[in-house]
Amino acid sequence: MNLEALRTSLINHEGWRNLPYEDSEGNLTIGVGHLMSNPLSKAAINQILDDDINSAIAHIERYFKDWRNHSDNRQNVLVEMCFNMGARRLGGFKLMWAALERQDYAEAAKQMLDSQWALQVKGRAVTLARIMATGNG
Repeated sequence: MNLEALRTSLINHEGWRNLPYEDSEGNLTIGVGHLMSNPLSKAAINQILDDDINSAIAHIERYFKDWRNHSDNRQNVLVEMCFNMGARRLGGFKLMWAALERQDYAEAAKQMLDSQWALQVKGRAVTLARIMATGNG
């Protein structure tokens, strides 16, 4: 079997889509004919997670130049927040960013908890705010 020829033929016939679409029978599909009703493999899920983490890091790098001036655990908090809500919403945390500039981590954590986001994600916000305040993961 020539797997490379098979891949090429499948891509030519199925198409290559990076967003979900309905196939000719109305089935939700993504990629190269992958039915969304079929489970993803562990490897596929890990690849998607890695891609999403890298995307969140790229957004933070682009919009928040000094974010790496903080400990690894605090950087992880910022990436997780960006992963969860996107860079635009994260940019709305102006008082948190101002506190981070001063390295006032207790105030940054307070600002995280004083948000609509915290009401939505509940325990996650409490955990991430604790890490932000203490630096301990």
